[in-house]
Amino acid sequence: MSISHPRLHATAYDELQQREEWFRAVFEGSALGISVVNLQGHVMEANAAFQRMVSVPVDELRRIPFVTLGHPDDREHDAALFRRLVDGRLSSYQLELRYLRADGGTFPARLTVSLVRDEDGQPRFCVAMLDDLTQRTRAEAERDGLEERLRHLALHDPLTGLPNRVLLAERMRAAVDSLAHEPGARCAVLFLDLDRFKNVNDSLGHGVGDELLRQVAGRLAACAGPADTVARFGGDEFIIFLPRAAGREQALAVAGQVRKALDAPLQLGSYETYTTATIGIALADGTGGSPDDLLRNADMAMYHAKAVGSVLAVFDGAMHRAVMERLGLETDLRAALAREELRLAFQPIVALATGAVVGAEALVRWDHPLHGHVSPQRFVSLAEDTGLIGALGAWVMGEAARQLAQWRLELPGAAGLEVSVNVSPRQLRDPGLVQAVATTLGEHGLPPAALKLELTESSLVEDPATAAGVLRALKRREVQVYLDDFGTGYSSLSSLHRLPLDALKIDRSFVSEMDGSSTGAYRGAEIVRTIVAMARSLGVRVVAEGVETREQLAALRALGCDYAQGFLISLPLPAAEFEAAFLRGDTPFTWGDPLR
Repeated sequence: MSISHPRLHATAYDELQQREEWFRAVFEGSALGISVVNLQGHVMEANAAFQRMVSVPVDELRRIPFVTLGHPDDREHDAALFRRLVDGRLSSYQLELRYLRADGGTFPARLTVSLVRDEDGQPRFCVAMLDDLTQRTRAEAERDGLEERLRHLALHDPLTGLPNRVLLAERMRAAVDSLAHEPGARCAVLFLDLDRFKNVNDSLGHGVGDELLRQVAGRLAACAGPADTVARFGGDEFIIFLPRAAGREQALAVAGQVRKALDAPLQLGSYETYTTATIGIALADGTGGSPDDLLRNADMAMYHAKAVGSVLAVFDGAMHRAVMERLGLETDLRAALAREELRLAFQPIVALATGAVVGAEALVRWDHPLHGHVSPQRFVSLAEDTGLIGALGAWVMGEAARQLAQWRLELPGAAGLEVSVNVSPRQLRDPGLVQAVATTLGEHGLPPAALKLELTESSLVEDPATAAGVLRALKRREVQVYLDDFGTGYSSLSSLHRLPLDALKIDRSFVSEMDGSSTGAYRGAEIVRTIVAMARSLGVRVVAEGVETREQLAALRALGCDYAQGFLISLPLPAAEFEAAFLRGDTPFTWGDPLR
């Protein structure tokens, strides 16, 4: 016999009531839409969140089949899962689907439906929970949009909006790979380098330069077909890639359109200017080669066009051989510098008033172990292009100073000898040049006037402000500067007046015109006369280069030129021969008599 205790019954009742209140609070306060659905699929109860999501009040919900709340295209799948749940083949299911709003729109949601059983395990009802995914979907869309924008930024040039090198490489790789499966198909690359872009940047500012690039980009894009790619390769370089080129003729036709498009003036704010482009073209088929090879070949063709003064060149095998030879020569030049395989030759400079050798120009020479004598014009320009000119110039200056110091120390006749060395435009832009000259003089115990620096007119006009600053710094250290190849058309009297120069070297082209009695000889003599008069007004000396005949020498002396050098006096000589001929000779040099 059991005895029920009233207090125990009250406690159980209280706990049940508390659980019901807790469930009701969760049910009503949940941000999830929750509904209780009978086994026939009709809503028995729904919380406020569920009613708000489907925009249907609970009284109406009780009259609507549960699965009809979803989008018509999603109902069949939902209904099939619900039947399997009620039949006991599923304990729950979850899917993402769309629900209808009162305004006819839809929203994405995640539906989770679970079967609730009684104490005997028999199905009683279902609980459906609805999670509105609108915010998540919007966040995903924003993320996808951000990713797309980031991808666009990663693959396009921010200034012009054109594809950049990364996207260009992707498209070229796909096109080149497909060529192998299409016999006879070809692709082409046009490599464009804008001419005189640096002048616009330097004179009008980077903002104007950027606008020029944007306008050029638009004109180039207009020249390309829908399947072609116009890319900014970097700086003022652009690429036009033709993934399916009919051949050389089509590439040339596009190049012609580009040049025509660039003929029209560019309006850059308040400035009107023009630009042109040098174009290199390379073609490829499916027989081999990579996108990098194609770009390299087009680049070679562009530089070849610049080198020969053309506006356009199409790559061929000879260009590649020339580039490989140049690359090999660069490697050999680096080795020659490291192993001190170079040597100096000295060409005497004479005072026309006395005939005495007062100085020499130090000229670098290279006898290649395989190729023999390599012309200075070839390897010095190579050094300038590859950045080796700094090391080469430092070696020339140091070796010339060493040799001069040795002559001055050992030979009484060389006590007042001076040596000049050439300084390239790149060296002139080196902020360490002035200190390097001072260090070289100090190491060899030479006075500043013993070492002359020869600069070309072109190096002074590239950056006049920097050049003037360097010249003034050299002047403060009493180092003398000669202006080489004077008269080639770069300098003006006003610019010369502001530069602290010590001598002008008349270009050999004017000296060579002075022979005979022709109009050309008269013109040459008048030019030299004018240069000498200009030098006198500036208080600087004059050196004539390239003297090859007695007539030239006599005319230069009559015109008041101070110094002369050239083959008439002597070829450039190795140090030992120069010493024997001019520093140890018993017979003094008589001007007008060739020595070599």
